[in-house]
Amino acid sequence: MRKTVVITGASGLLGRALRRELATAPGWTVRGTALRRAGAGLDGVNLRDRPAMERYLRDVSPDVVIHSAAERRPDTAEKDPEGTIDLNVNVTRDLVAAAAEVGAWVVFLSTDYVFDGTQPPYPPEATTCPLNLYGRTKCDAEQALRQIMPKAAVLRVPILYGQIESLDESAVTILAKKMIESDRPLPCDHWAIRYPTHVDDVAVVCRQVLERQESHGDMSGILHWSGDEPMTKYEMALAMAPILGRDSSTLRPVTNPPPGAPRPQNCHLDCARLESLEIGRHTPFAEAMPAVLDPHLPTRS
Repeated sequence: MRKTVVITGASGLLGRALRRELATAPGWTVRGTALRRAGAGLDGVNLRDRPAMERYLRDVSPDVVIHSAAERRPDTAEKDPEGTIDLNVNVTRDLVAAAAEVGAWVVFLSTDYVFDGTQPPYPPEATTCPLNLYGRTKCDAEQALRQIMPKAAVLRVPILYGQIESLDESAVTILAKKMIESDRPLPCDHWAIRYPTHVDDVAVVCRQVLERQESHGDMSGILHWSGDEPMTKYEMALAMAPILGRDSSTLRPVTNPPPGAPRPQNCHLDCARLESLEIGRHTPFAEAMPAVLDPHLPTRS
């Protein structure tokens, strides 16, 4: 019997990867929600409109909801705390309650920014201590989810990249956009250690988690998945420069904490729980970037 999965935020970078992966998985019917980019196979649902969201879940009656919709930009979150709290916390709480009403299991996408970055690597049971509003809202959403649906799953992931629609869609590829648009020296963060993770790998993990839940029922609680290559944004830019045909000598490493919302220095996620179950996939950064960037390279005459 086919089961139905609803993906929120399905028009986004991660949401699109989840749709692609699950659409090819046997036994699943995939539905995705979007707001401004509804259509083309996506259901138009305003998740902030609780009655409309509840009606949608009652009508679709999904077996699983993967909740990936969120405000993920720390600086934007600081500038719009009310809107960020509403989307990241209130919508999550209401969505999980509505999912519970129709008997759907929830996988909630969270972040490595729930940690302060001082004691990596972080296992799932590590005490959270977010440094910025974005991280705090994700912590609050995790707590709300566990109160409503204790057997739900939280999947924390770090900085993401992948098949982008525009270079500024990812905090990784926006570095390429800056390199393309200017030949002037480009300051790049060489302080925070990140673990860039391909969204297609996260999508594979989500599919495997769903399959494991179906077969064993043991995927509740907090899960971690992450790329396995520690890189600063300066090092990411160095890897992208040859693909862009740019001189890497114009990149300037900045070894002080970046401006804006406070960021943790190293939130490396311990993925041992999933790895012990043979769940996971790692796409090497250097191997992935040509395919990610090539469609967005300037046309050469």
